[in-house]
Amino acid sequence: MLHRFLETIRTGDVQSLSEIARTMDISPDMVLRMAQELTHKGYLQEIGTNCDEPQKGCPDCPVNNTCQVMGKHWFLTEKGRVAVSSTATIK
Repeated sequence: MLHRFLETIRTGDVQSLSEIARTMDISPDMVLRMAQELTHKGYLQEIGTNCDEPQKGCPDCPVNNTCQVMGKHWFLTEKGRVAVSSTATIK
């Protein structure tokens, strides 16, 4: 399930917790817990949680324009990209 979650984030087909929950047929609360766990383990990085006003984009940020106050949004780290592209077990 974690691999599927990372793949969902990688493709970018869905943009919100509720869309991810619907796509994966799990609760939004479970999506949030999975995202937090994968972020804690270094597979994901959260975008925009500390942006109170527009500012220059971060060089590694896929948004890469200006940060705005937004809901939770994640992107794969290098570790996450490797996990999605391989058959390795996510630990």
